[in-house]
Amino acid sequence: WEARAIETVSRHGRRRILLTSLLDTKAWPAKEIAAQYQERWHIETSYRELKQDMLGDELTLRSGTPETVRQEVWGTLLAYNLVRLEMAEIAREVGVAPTDLRFTTALHYLRYEWSWLAISSPGTLPARLLRLRERLGELLLPKQRRGRECPRVVKKLPSRYPIKQVRSAK
Repeated sequence: WEARAIETVSRHGRRRILLTSLLDTKAWPAKEIAAQYQERWHIETSYRELKQDMLGDELTLRSGTPETVRQEVWGTLLAYNLVRLEMAEIAREVGVAPTDLRFTTALHYLRYEWSWLAISSPGTLPARLLRLRERLGELLLPKQRRGRECPRVVKKLPSRYPIKQVRSAK
């Protein structure tokens, strides 16, 4: 099997090596492959947010028929895009990139506030939405993330059987 190694530098300055089976350097320039990898990483992150944060790690959809499954998927995608749209609006108001906001935090705040909006009087909606945007604008991601405190290690698998230690009576 032949592979091509492409060396890139992440935005944090870390060196990365991408392996690909696209060997023709003229048809597939290294910069283009690296850009596609970065784009795919953003898409995978969005899938993770949708599956883990929004659906709560559920293995299957709750619907039973193909029509209701489609409806549930569309509803989930609509909710995801509404959260992202609100994050983009907040980021614009604060003057930062939308990626500087945490999706999970925004989702939790929006769920909380939207649940109160459902039972609030219509006159309080503008003030509540303004407060929501101010609170979310304060929760920007840190510019530089901390490094690992402990190195990655392969953990020992737990035993299937409990271990009992018997002490000798002295």
